[in-house]
Amino acid sequence: MGVSRYSLKARTFVETNGWFTSFSEVSRRLGVHFRRRMLARMLRCPTISLGPRCYLRGLRHMSIGENFSAAEGLWLEAVTFHAGQSFTPQIVIGKNVTISRWSHITSANRISIADGVLIGSKVIIADHNHGEYDGPYSSPLTPPNARLLGGTKEVVIEANVWLGDGVVVCPGSRVGEGAIIGANAVVIGVIPAFTIAAGIPARPLKKYNFETGKWVDFR
Repeated sequence: MGVSRYSLKARTFVETNGWFTSFSEVSRRLGVHFRRRMLARMLRCPTISLGPRCYLRGLRHMSIGENFSAAEGLWLEAVTFHAGQSFTPQIVIGKNVTISRWSHITSANRISIADGVLIGSKVIIADHNHGEYDGPYSSPLTPPNARLLGGTKEVVIEANVWLGDGVVVCPGSRVGEGAIIGANAVVIGVIPAFTIAAGIPARPLKKYNFETGKWVDFR
């Protein structure tokens, strides 16, 4: 009986790295698999795929659609308690949503991400601030992490949006269907559907003309 390809690969790995490293790698993979299975069960999403070092909290306040995929380091949190405050947040994520490495999505109110959204690396989506800056005002003498969470406003990301690397989506923002947000842009307010936006704050630069099938300057 010949040696299987899997067995040969495992033996080569042990010979190259030693038993301790091999045992650690097997344990890590089993841990990732078990964690993924448990999260999929709690979120009622059997097709969820999570990379290593993902941090998910407030699972009972989340709804995630089929074929959700997140790479390494996702921080997805529904905040229920902070500095004596209690919240009833909602994070609603549609089908076929993909998130790249080290993105951060945090809600104390409501964040809605529709079907087919692609989120780049190191993207931040938040529906609240550490402090209130529109009144009653937070004191800058208070450490930010000790300030009451304020500015809680719903965030909506509509279907088939692409958020480039490093994008920040602020409380109260809405990104329209099919929009593209350029890398490192800061979204404050509303971005129209079927536009390309960039900058700080993000502004529409182009829009899609369905008659010609081309992207044209936004006017």
